[in-house]
Amino acid sequence: MKYKVHFLIGATLAGFQAFGQGTVTPATNRDSNMVKQLFFAGLREKMSENYVQAASNFNKIVGLDPNNHAAYFELANADLRLDKLLEAEQHIKQAIKINDGNLWYWRLLGEVYKRSNNMPELIGVFNQLIRLDPENDAYYFDKANAQFLANQLDAAKKTYEEIEGKFGNSRDLANARKRLQSNGNATESDIVKLLEGNQADVKNYLYAAGLLLQKGNDPEALKVLTKAQQLEPNNFEVNLALADIYRKQKNDEAAFLSLKLAFQSNEMPLAEKVKIIAALFPKLNQPIVAKNAAELSKLVAEKNPTEAKALALYGDVLYQQNNLKEALLQYQAALRLNEQIYIVWEQVINIQTLLGHYDEALKVGEEALSIYPNQASLYYYMAYAAFKTGKYEAAQSNLKTSSQLDVENKSLQAQIYALQGDVYLNQNNFAQAKTAFEKAIATEPDNYLIMNNYAYYLALRNDDLTKAAKYAETAAHAMPNNSSVADTYAFILFKQQKYDLAKIWIEKALQNNSSKNGVYLERYGDILFMKGEKDAALIQWQKAKEAGNGSEVLIKKINEKKYFK
Repeated sequence: MKYKVHFLIGATLAGFQAFGQGTVTPATNRDSNMVKQLFFAGLREKMSENYVQAASNFNKIVGLDPNNHAAYFELANADLRLDKLLEAEQHIKQAIKINDGNLWYWRLLGEVYKRSNNMPELIGVFNQLIRLDPENDAYYFDKANAQFLANQLDAAKKTYEEIEGKFGNSRDLANARKRLQSNGNATESDIVKLLEGNQADVKNYLYAAGLLLQKGNDPEALKVLTKAQQLEPNNFEVNLALADIYRKQKNDEAAFLSLKLAFQSNEMPLAEKVKIIAALFPKLNQPIVAKNAAELSKLVAEKNPTEAKALALYGDVLYQQNNLKEALLQYQAALRLNEQIYIVWEQVINIQTLLGHYDEALKVGEEALSIYPNQASLYYYMAYAAFKTGKYEAAQSNLKTSSQLDVENKSLQAQIYALQGDVYLNQNNFAQAKTAFEKAIATEPDNYLIMNNYAYYLALRNDDLTKAAKYAETAAHAMPNNSSVADTYAFILFKQQKYDLAKIWIEKALQNNSSKNGVYLERYGDILFMKGEKDAALIQWQKAKEAGNGSEVLIKKINEKKYFK
């Protein structure tokens, strides 16, 4: 039998579980959206290990809603990460005061007492955990161990008697009693010594490793955990603890191998696996992290083929790696298992539009709306798919509905105005298009992609190049590594006959696009030609052709060795 150690090893994973069980209850309807936004912002910061900012978000929530126990829980989590034990204790106690029936809140309080080595209070926490989950024998063993560490030997004996009466005799119980008889003065070194004989068991190794980690003695903890792994190679708690130590030692290969061993265990809860993989998301731009996350999430999906959450998780990792087709398959499989996961519907429609499957996106959107008729984002995706298939009236109708459903979401509102602008452009209603784009920029002034697109449309029509240049310049300086934005600015500068500056920005565009974009190369040639560098221009036009640009105008430029509009 393996016992779950609730408080002595590794980083707690209870935050993810508490969010699932906690209820965010805003004080007023006016504040509800703010509370929701702050909560998810706090969770994002927590996943990025930015605990100071996470605490700031959760502090704002409890200011708006003093009864939000889930926010107090997350605040305590952040405090604990920042080694603010007193604040963590106060905040988790407040969460428990509001909701004393949440198992995860008590577990976090236990973690606080473990860190502060407050064994008497820890015993009380295990009493509460037993109250909430009386059939979990691990809590009884944990309580007895805490009593042993607090030198409450008679109390520990009574707890072992209670275990025998309730769960019967076992090897673990016999070993624990022998340990109690052999040592009446529990110290860290004493417990480690007790593990050297034939009575060693994994549970005691885990406790000993936890104590050593608490004291910062990672090398000795590693030795203890290595012995534990020899006893039970597939014990996921041992392997998680080993992964934690190897990670701290910068031994990434060993850390991943231990983590993979833990994930292969069917006894490791799915929620813990999800939490660990989710924590890797902010670092998926690192190739080794991306590779490891993909391998772990695939493993989770293969071991849990009937769990929609597992399949969706694998889909998320594939999506983050731009493997859209494979991600789509995972999301679709997840929906076949459980259609009540809104975010998966949204991802399916999003991918369908990214792949250009607009008719499929419309079909899926209709299915999703039958379940979630009040989701603004769904109507936006429907509008985009309708726009791409030439259904302009349907697009405008969906955009209007989307706008009405989520008036507080400035980012979405800006996207709605921008898409309205695109629709008007395709209807040759440029005056209305300009109004829509101006509204988009006013709504979200730091959305530089919308700003860039609007500047490009203005430039194509030679309409107000001064304004176009202003917007393009702002976007280019805000996103200097975005090749499309740099190209737009170069295009407008070219039209303004500012060839020297245009050359600088088209070279930036090519530099950030591996110098293989046929459109950018043609524009580079145009700029060079206007600067009088005709031979260099011809070279760039020929490169543009080799890169796949086969426009008639480009061929004419090459054949006649001169610029044509």
